Amino acid sequence: MVNYLEAKQNVAALYLRLSKEDIDKISKGDDSESIKNQRLLLTDEAIKRGFIIGNVYSDEDYSGTDSSRPAFLRLIEDAKLKKFNIVLCKSQSRFTRDMAVSEQYINGMFPLLGIRFISIVDHVDTDIKGNKKARQINALINEWYVKIYPTISKAYIGAKCGRDNF
Repeated sequence: MVNYLEAKQNVAALYLRLSKEDIDKISKGDDSESIKNQRLLLTDEAIKRGFIIGNVYSDEDYSGTDSSRPAFLRLIEDAKLKKFNIVLCKSQSRFTRDMAVSEQYINGMFPLLGIRFISIVDHVDTDIKGNKKARQINALINEWYVKIYPTISKAYIGAKCGRDNF
């Protein structure tokens, strides 16, 4: 693994997460299509920005509300060891769907360690001044989504079954 202090360049940690089993897996241990697509998107973005990819951290079949995800915990430990200076995610919700965890790392520990957090699809970048409120609103919506989604899903399935569309 490349240490950004030794490389004296921008070293990115790519973080990927998928919360449920993907039917596109060929066999246990294979990456899902979603994880493959996240890896491709983040790799392309890192190359486009001239970042060195230090490591790829991937948690599959873990909820974004679970802060004990194995790759997530490795990423946090490696951050403390200063093995990278950028965390690159597809979206802030891939990193976490817990507002307290978002605040703890994205707006707390990472800036103190000199680590930049970037999520591509929701345009989060801790290097952009004045972006903190948008990150906090994203975190609130991401946490809220987890709480409201089961209700929405049940209502949708119930409506589809009632019309014989399921």
